[in-house]
Amino acid sequence: MFSIIIPLYNKESSIAKTLTSVLNQTFKEFEVLVIDDGSKDQSLSRVQTFSDYRIKVYSKANGGVSDARNYGIDRASYNYIAFLDADDGWDNNYLEEMEKLIAKYPDCGMYNCAYRRVKSNKIYSESPNIPDGIIQEYFKTTLTLNDMISWTSATIIKKEVFDSVGKFPVGMVSGEDCYMWSKVAIKYPVAFTQKIMATYNMMLSDAYLRVAKPDTCQESWYDLYNENDPYLNKFIATKAIENGLRHAWAGQKKKSKLIEQQFEFVKGFNDKYFNSRLKKLYYLNRLPYFAVKVLLLYKKLATLHFFEPRLLPVRLC
Repeated sequence: MFSIIIPLYNKESSIAKTLTSVLNQTFKEFEVLVIDDGSKDQSLSRVQTFSDYRIKVYSKANGGVSDARNYGIDRASYNYIAFLDADDGWDNNYLEEMEKLIAKYPDCGMYNCAYRRVKSNKIYSESPNIPDGIIQEYFKTTLTLNDMISWTSATIIKKEVFDSVGKFPVGMVSGEDCYMWSKVAIKYPVAFTQKIMATYNMMLSDAYLRVAKPDTCQESWYDLYNENDPYLNKFIATKAIENGLRHAWAGQKKKSKLIEQQFEFVKGFNDKYFNSRLKKLYYLNRLPYFAVKVLLLYKKLATLHFFEPRLLPVRLC
């Protein structure tokens, strides 16, 4: 029924707990594909302590999380692909309840559940105020929420969907999962349950390093633009402008200015958020790079403070 894909890169402290949450599932018809993406720590050794025949381990040179997920998709045996990050986990009934959701709405391309977030030992629940079932107007609904409806470790996709919309964008540094879910939601109905059955570990990871890391992929958010769908366009604009800011922080002015130009249409939304983000992109694109580097240092420290305040000697105001 389910092929579970777990990309693994330097997660020695969490992968055992993640795998245990899979093996404790009440629904037993699954395989686990652990894709070791060139880990440099003891992550692979932790996985090898498990002897369950359903766990299949693949090792490859580091190519990034999208490449690891695509590698797993190509080797999956079952009709439904469940994604799980190596520092997240599932409640014991996750697969059982998601199988029921699939049976009830078999024509959907993607299935999601609500989830909880954990940061610094505090638990935050995410339960969007939307009814169970097929989501009406996916992008319009998403824009009313604080976060994406679809989140990686609470997402299952029918395998045949990847043949239609393609796989994850290799080389997209940030937002590659949202890009994938968007491609699916544009073409297929999406089913959702409000049952909170997955845990998102909001750890530091390399988030602060990605602030100024440019993409190397061929895909762009503008590829998803549809002049007849204002809600889709507004959604992708939120992602694309952040992408533009990341390239501006990296000094990749050609790419960031192109994004600024492509998404100027957001001015017509008369939205404070878009106006402020687009204005920030405008100024970053025109600042001397030495000034951008000074501001970037502060931004990285602020990111560190958000995820791991204990790593900083003083509190950032």
